[in-house]
Amino acid sequence: MVGRLASPFIALLLLVLALTIPAPEAGAGDGLGSENVGTAGAQFLRIPVGARAVGLGQSYMACADDGSAAFWNPAGLMRTQGRTNLFFAHTEYTADISMDHAAYQWRRQNFGFAVSAGMLSSGDIERTNELHQEGTGQTFNANQYFVGFSMARAMTDRFSAGGTVKFFQENLDEFEGRGVVMDLGVLYYAGIGDLRIGFAVRNFGSDLRPSGSPPAIPGVDSVPDQFQSYSPPTSGSFGAAYTWRLAREVGLMTTLDFHHPSDFSESFRMGGELALGGRLYMRGGFETDRDFGGAAAGFGVKLSRDGMQVRLDYGYSDMGAFGDIHHLSVDLLPQRDKRRSR
Repeated sequence: MVGRLASPFIALLLLVLALTIPAPEAGAGDGLGSENVGTAGAQFLRIPVGARAVGLGQSYMACADDGSAAFWNPAGLMRTQGRTNLFFAHTEYTADISMDHAAYQWRRQNFGFAVSAGMLSSGDIERTNELHQEGTGQTFNANQYFVGFSMARAMTDRFSAGGTVKFFQENLDEFEGRGVVMDLGVLYYAGIGDLRIGFAVRNFGSDLRPSGSPPAIPGVDSVPDQFQSYSPPTSGSFGAAYTWRLAREVGLMTTLDFHHPSDFSESFRMGGELALGGRLYMRGGFETDRDFGGAAAGFGVKLSRDGMQVRLDYGYSDMGAFGDIHHLSVDLLPQRDKRRSR
């Protein structure tokens, strides 16, 4: 029964993946997709959300069961620990750039829903030109925003599918661009311990184009009347996760993802989470096939107070020459709703 229901959704996801992620050209680049570097825009939609996911090396397709599920794999909305979740995340990115994310999700017996929003803030950027390379004394901003709505459905007690629609806007000084992208995901519990298999295609949609007209260029007579279009930052990921019971109060979750972005080479993402007494979590992860960085680590603490379960997470990721990136997130779960539906 599960196989008959799962097959159409998996086939749909594979079709979307094939249609939205460009096929590699023979002999181009060091890996599949590397010849497309720089061809996709709206890259802020890829900045990872949630310190737990970061600490696991972004290997999160099969274990997205918390407040960040809508971002990673919307099918995970049916596997959250409670009926409602309130989630906040903050990332201190490179060059004084910060990313903030918030999500609220709720579920019923067969359906789950979420609303989410994110904002990337550049702060003030010094304006320069060919005559004032140290700055003109003026500043501008490059900020991006998105809002999303997610819905998931439990097809059986082991299989769920979900999708997200996101509207986003990018601002660069007086120029701006808007677009709509979608995510699709599935999550399947294999019935062997807590073995989970997840698959998601994220940020797929039609090509995007900034509004307005390109500015005049000194010495150039002919300037196009519109900006060049660009692709959304589409990616597909397939992963599995399993928890090994080492002792009565000690468990080790291991997770592995295969990640295929449309504009870069494929990679494997892997991570592990050591749970101590259901209160303290230690995490580590790594992503292969990256020119710099790739290592990640973090920890989490789960607290219960005033009828609310709170998980505080910290994540660290290495960006090589771009420095160390720090991630914080808070997952709030009413204890009266602490039930899982299978």
